Amino acid sequence: MKNPKVAIIGAGPAGITAGLALNKAGINVTVYERAEEITPLGGALILNAVGLTILRRLGVDVEDIYNGVHAEFRRWDGKVRARINVSEDLLAQANASGWQSGMMRKELYARMLDVVPDDLIVAGHKFERYEETADGIKIHFANGKVEHADVLVGSDGIRSLVRGQLFPDTPEPKKLGIAIWLGWCEADEIDVKQCVIQHDKNYQMGYCPLIFEGKKCFEWWLVEEYKGEKPPKDVPAYVRNLVGHFAAPTQEIMSRTDTDAHLFRWIVEYIPGLKQWSKGRVTIMGDAAHPTSPYAAYGAGMAIEDGYFLAKFLKEADLTDANSIKAALKRYEDLRRPYTNFTTKFARILGRVYHNVPGPLRSLRDYLLDNVKGTGRKIETGMTEDAEALLKMVLNEPF
Repeated sequence: MKNPKVAIIGAGPAGITAGLALNKAGINVTVYERAEEITPLGGALILNAVGLTILRRLGVDVEDIYNGVHAEFRRWDGKVRARINVSEDLLAQANASGWQSGMMRKELYARMLDVVPDDLIVAGHKFERYEETADGIKIHFANGKVEHADVLVGSDGIRSLVRGQLFPDTPEPKKLGIAIWLGWCEADEIDVKQCVIQHDKNYQMGYCPLIFEGKKCFEWWLVEEYKGEKPPKDVPAYVRNLVGHFAAPTQEIMSRTDTDAHLFRWIVEYIPGLKQWSKGRVTIMGDAAHPTSPYAAYGAGMAIEDGYFLAKFLKEADLTDANSIKAALKRYEDLRRPYTNFTTKFARILGRVYHNVPGPLRSLRDYLLDNVKGTGRKIETGMTEDAEALLKMVLNEPF
């Protein structure tokens, strides 16, 4: 009897989530990672109650590092422009203390690896190409090895080689026109229970509480327009100067940051929303399918969701039958692609509205946000309606 196999390229959050979920379903799955060693790395991210629910079901312990809060869009001086609130009844069903939580990717990744079976991830396998045959997939790696699978999943990032072969006409990643300074600090004395996203005419500075290694911390980010400029020589002074007029506790968070170790710059890239993710026995997920800007604050969360739902639909399919595989991948794509395309497009629009429009239009934007009723509501609904529907789905349809 044939033992159908799913092969996943890339051991990031999406790849590991899908691997764990498929393994839990009793499906033969291997995650292939190009790095020679699997090491927990990475800075801060945002995880919401959907991701919390999924990880909990897969046995990942994040209870002591999920510090749930709600988000607020504020003016630089503290005036609230929009509140991102989710149904408290839904959050109670999810046993979540709030809608979203700051979290260190390094610690989350380590918690996920803690529950990974020994043979689930194979390191040192850089994907080169695949061949789709009548009865499966032949996967070629740079080390000369060839593996066989019934389903191939590309979870290999924004420059995905799987996506490049699957859809060779996909444009190369483009600069979005914004750059981000990312940092974090320990700050036990700062009592803030919201994720705050604050703007002046030209810049966004946001912060969110998180728990890292048992300590109360804050992640923070500063977003600015980017036209190819090189970073300044004195980065800490540059960043502090841009937000010196922002409301408290901005300056205290900045002053507590070890800028030599915990501050770096990210030039944001994107690809246009794809019209298709799957073909035959092959599909993509995570950043390979929908890289997102920080205005979604949700890249890792969407990747975890992708892995979960892909596994759910493959579990319900007959992996010995090509037509059943194709139908399962279509169900996965039909659920995820419209949602992620909307979320990433909405995030790009917000980024451009706040950082890439001419000065006079920025003044008009700020006037509308501060004086026209309902303007902030568009931000609130754009970030919550589909997210609430997704949380309901996860809660009502256990894996």
